[in-house]
Amino acid sequence: MEFFPRRGQTLFRTLAILCAFTFAAGPAQPVEAGVEAFKNAVERILTHPCLKKDRYGIEIYSLDRQETLFAVRENILFIPASNLKLLTTAVALMTLGPDYRYPTQLYSTGTLSDGVLNGDLYIKGFGDPKFVTEQMWLLVNSLANLPVKKITGNLYADETFFDSERRLGTWGKAGNTAAYNAPLGALSFNFNTVTAFVSPGPGPGSPVRVLLEPKTEFTTVANQAKTVATGQASHLLVNRLDRGGVNEITVSGTLAVGHPREHYFLNITDPARYTVKVLRKYFGHAGIEFAGNTGLKAVPKGARLLLTHESEPIALALRGLNKFSNNFVAEQILKTLGALHFGRPGTTAKGLKVMGEYLGKLGFKPGAFQVLDGSGLSRGNRLSAHQFIRTLRQVRENLGLYPEFISALGVMGVDGNVKKRMNGEENAPRARVKTGTLKGVSALSGYFQAEDGELFAFSILMNDLQCGNGQALQIQDRIVREGLKFKRE
Repeated sequence: MEFFPRRGQTLFRTLAILCAFTFAAGPAQPVEAGVEAFKNAVERILTHPCLKKDRYGIEIYSLDRQETLFAVRENILFIPASNLKLLTTAVALMTLGPDYRYPTQLYSTGTLSDGVLNGDLYIKGFGDPKFVTEQMWLLVNSLANLPVKKITGNLYADETFFDSERRLGTWGKAGNTAAYNAPLGALSFNFNTVTAFVSPGPGPGSPVRVLLEPKTEFTTVANQAKTVATGQASHLLVNRLDRGGVNEITVSGTLAVGHPREHYFLNITDPARYTVKVLRKYFGHAGIEFAGNTGLKAVPKGARLLLTHESEPIALALRGLNKFSNNFVAEQILKTLGALHFGRPGTTAKGLKVMGEYLGKLGFKPGAFQVLDGSGLSRGNRLSAHQFIRTLRQVRENLGLYPEFISALGVMGVDGNVKKRMNGEENAPRARVKTGTLKGVSALSGYFQAEDGELFAFSILMNDLQCGNGQALQIQDRIVREGLKFKRE
């Protein structure tokens, strides 16, 4: 008995063959609607005229699925600016460990008896990038509690743990007095900067008031600025001049009555001399009598170690490095890596060898990248978005490093250099990032968690911008917003 007419049998056989072929070829793989929508949204964002030269590279990678969600020119090398600090941070954590602590040591060639140190005192630095006011005070109090109440000799600074290069030639023209361009040194204090606070005087025509912090013999003030009447224009020019062993802070211009106090951060020229001048002042605060001279001299053989002060863990220093993009901290860490890995003195070149070895372990051969410093200040640096993704992935896979690494990144809309970006947006804190900015260059890399909980690493490198950096930041923020609300279904 036939259930189908002959024509129907032919159609049935045809359908059966098609079904069999489809089954043999495997089920069709539908494109997830969320993925397609995300890609389309990002591609629309990237049509912005700011990026019309196509001089950008992006990669967004799912750490949970271990697959790329979006990528364009991800293997092209670009200037990374301060995104390079992500690499410096990863290498520091891998090489030194998150609990590494910098020593700062005091030695003496004399004898200590009844609170009197008869002989010279030496302070030796080992590159601590955060030897700041609080740390100096702890060291001086430890000395006073030995106890030392009087020092009869001189005070010398030993900065031989690093070489004598204060700045990198790849940074361009020297002479910049801004804090971000502070000189390097194995013995440094307060990021090798001084703060000038300027307030209006009591009335029009009177000099403005200038206060330096710290106030030491190393810095002097030349104040030519005047106070003007309320409502008149305020315009100050504050600079730092090297007067050969002394730094002169010059202040000129005008400041109106009632104008809020201004503050200026300036770098100093000689880290070790600056540090011992501050140390001398702190002796007085701690009740240690000292009337000797200060200078530079290596700790001689046979000198006795009096005490060792240890810094806070380097993991805490990395927060300042990334959240506020501190160039000085990055370069100090780089020289430290060089000294500990290849022997003292620490140099930038030795530190860069450590960085190169790390990139080699990630699978990148020499010539596939160019790293000239630890901070990203050099315009000669060249890295790709994919190289940052590989770094972010490698750190994420190591639970001994990842918590410290991610806690050092800026929390979008909450702190650091991204405090005002996406501020007030509920989901913004689910993005942890590092910024990067130079003239014509903007970058943003880090991690974000999508709406459904999926964790991503991302890197956005933009060069040759056809707009101001403000518009570039808006483009990056729009991409991050798309990532935060992303879900696959």
